Amino acid sequence: MSLDLDKRQRAMLREMGIRLWQPQAVAAEVPGVVAPPDAAKVSVNAPVSPLTSAAPPTSAAAVAPARPNTATPPSSNAAHATAGNSAWTLGEARVLYAKPVTDNGQTAVLGAAARWLLLIETPPGAAEADPLSGDAGKLLDNMLRAAGLHQSARAVCVPLSRRADAATAGNAAPLDSALAELLKAEKPDVILIMGRLAAQALLQSTEPLGKLRGRTHQLAGVAAVVTYDAAYLLRSLPDKAKAWDDLCRAQHIAQQTGSAA
Repeated sequence: MSLDLDKRQRAMLREMGIRLWQPQAVAAEVPGVVAPPDAAKVSVNAPVSPLTSAAPPTSAAAVAPARPNTATPPSSNAAHATAGNSAWTLGEARVLYAKPVTDNGQTAVLGAAARWLLLIETPPGAAEADPLSGDAGKLLDNMLRAAGLHQSARAVCVPLSRRADAATAGNAAPLDSALAELLKAEKPDVILIMGRLAAQALLQSTEPLGKLRGRTHQLAGVAAVVTYDAAYLLRSLPDKAKAWDDLCRAQHIAQQTGSAA
């Protein structure tokens, strides 16, 4: 198959430095176009591109199109999961609102309250701090109270932090083992994961937080929602609205799961 190009198009290709291979009959008519001696022997099934600058193949083996590489690359997620599980550790679980109260200050009767598990990304060495202390803790408290968790839910917070000593990370217990024990003890209706790195480690994903949030994940069979950590929200106020949307999503899941039980 030959390309139906007029003389003006061929001249433009020559000006661009593109060599156009044509059968001898055509090349003889166009000044400056050189046809190889064996051009007529080239298979007509070979793909021809007007933008190629390489000489056409002259053998059947060279004419055959290259086969795509079907070898499966090693899973980056698997490698990430192995490294991530050993580099992270779960801290002590804390009940945020041990005595839920109503707006008038009376102790609330929870009954069959929704059970929340908050897995919050925490800097190394800060896992023992009160999760509701400091500016980030106050923001988190305001968010959870706005969602009504202080009145109608059992909220348990667990800090998730990277190990400061990388040398001990290789010998550490896998994160998923500790997580399985935590889920068995708490039996949460919904999990709220706060922080990009923590979310990637828990979900064994390399996707950015912008793609992880806004949808419901499954973490060991429990519905999980990803959002920004409070420390980040202090630095990026415009993302507070997105974090509120994530909190509302988790609240809806908790209500549905609690009512179904």
